[in-house]
Amino acid sequence: MAFQHTPVIEKMTRNHNVYFTLHWSPLEKADKYRINSGVPSMSGVYELYYRDPYGKMILHEVDCAWYGGLRSRLRRITDPELEEDLEKRKFIENRKFFFRYCLSENFKDMQDVVFFLSSTAGLPEEKRSPDSGRYKKVYLRENSPNKITTL
Repeated sequence: MAFQHTPVIEKMTRNHNVYFTLHWSPLEKADKYRINSGVPSMSGVYELYYRDPYGKMILHEVDCAWYGGLRSRLRRITDPELEEDLEKRKFIENRKFFFRYCLSENFKDMQDVVFFLSSTAGLPEEKRSPDSGRYKKVYLRENSPNKITTL
């Protein structure tokens, strides 16, 4: 049996700076059955990707799920049956989404991680999140079983 790590966020602080290590879950195709059976209903950070017509993975969203947890959030944003806005529903129906996540029980840590990832990934300004304001600098490193990194 292969070793399986827990997808969590580790944190170390030093001199008013924070150093995060993200241990991502494997990148998986977003399927409502897979999400319902395998994604925990715990808080955490997630990334949502889709493939463009040429097969390239496009980072669509980086965010945290707090109330309701990751399972509920991923289902809501990837299942067209749950989307009421027709334009968003069409967008979801026309793409194959993939997701990965890290668990965290600290909202402000998740804010800092999402701030860092959304700022460095080149997402549009409206999709970026503010940091918690607790640290001078945020540093981040990623461990991914798929060898996919945002940075």
